[in-house]
Amino acid sequence: MKAQTQASGDQAEKPARPRAAPPPYATDSDGPIRLSSNRLKPDSTLTRAYEALLADNLNDARRDYEQVLRNDPKSTDALLGLATIASRQGEADKAADLYLRVLEADPKDVNAKAGLINLRGQSDPTLSESRLKSLLASQPESATLNFALGNLQARQARWSDAQQAYFRAYTTEPENADYLFNLAVSLDHLRQNKLAVQYYEMALNAAGNRTVAFDKSQVKNRLLELQP
Repeated sequence: MKAQTQASGDQAEKPARPRAAPPPYATDSDGPIRLSSNRLKPDSTLTRAYEALLADNLNDARRDYEQVLRNDPKSTDALLGLATIASRQGEADKAADLYLRVLEADPKDVNAKAGLINLRGQSDPTLSESRLKSLLASQPESATLNFALGNLQARQARWSDAQQAYFRAYTTEPENADYLFNLAVSLDHLRQNKLAVQYYEMALNAAGNRTVAFDKSQVKNRLLELQP
């Protein structure tokens, strides 16, 4: 993201301080979806795999997800994790196969549907957006689909649209720290500083000591930058 060099505010008598760029929104680099921690079962190996995935330790995450699958070949959490890893590593066909295995186990799984839409529409963002909106027409309160739509729009710097999608995701899951963070980033880009500060603070509070997809220290630094 390009740095924004204009400081907001009406006090012309004060020299404008360069305005640092907001932190990156939280998303998988090669997909619009992110596995949600609230999907996790009380399985230490699955939890460890999820945390390794968030930390981008893909080899460790793959090893643990594959161990989960050996014990439970239909584990949708493990299949989604492996699909995310395959997508990040440019193995689109493998990722698609894994998403299809999820849909065989649960035809309504929105994470797998969103993943497939992203894989098949990366060269055509308009097509991806159309398919996501079609799914949202029947599941308008799906936090996963709204989050995916927001990330797609954020990648195009359509911050007003992204803000609305992130807000809908947050409304459905108000305790999800990553949804709060992405909402804050969109507001930050829209220069709605007071609201951005509010949601950054809410994201940090919701994150607590849990593993999240954003850098907490980066958020704290951004809060200092946004102080008047």
